Amino acid sequence: MRSAYPFWLLRAVVLILSLALMPRIDVPEAAVDGDMTKVGPELRSLYDAYRAAQQTGAPFVSTDPLIPVADGRVTIDAVAAGDVESLKNDLIALGLEQAASAGRIVSGRLPVAAIAAMAALPSLRFARAAIAIHQGGGGPGVR
Repeated sequence: MRSAYPFWLLRAVVLILSLALMPRIDVPEAAVDGDMTKVGPELRSLYDAYRAAQQTGAPFVSTDPLIPVADGRVTIDAVAAGDVESLKNDLIALGLEQAASAGRIVSGRLPVAAIAAMAALPSLRFARAAIAIHQGGGGPGVR
């Protein structure tokens, strides 16, 4: 049986490098209601699709295979504007499940319905969807 350790180590390294190379965005400490500048475009699109489905009464389904939504939740990586525990507690209050933190990053599964509320948190610097990374699927020649 193969250990999942190298996969998670690779994911952590990719996340840290991508956040380190991300251009610095100066965002006001308090976001205006409805201001989604603190969330990545993939989360804005996901929230817009959720709101559209809500208005039409259609069931919400994510169409992006790299951003899976299960039970109405999306996995996020959020960067704290200050104290990481404050951000973690704020996100848990919005319904974040499986919350985990490393350095200034809080990860977990957030309800899609809470994306706009998350964007308004003063404790949040930036958030984006955790992109799914798939390894080989066990077909011939895959090891």
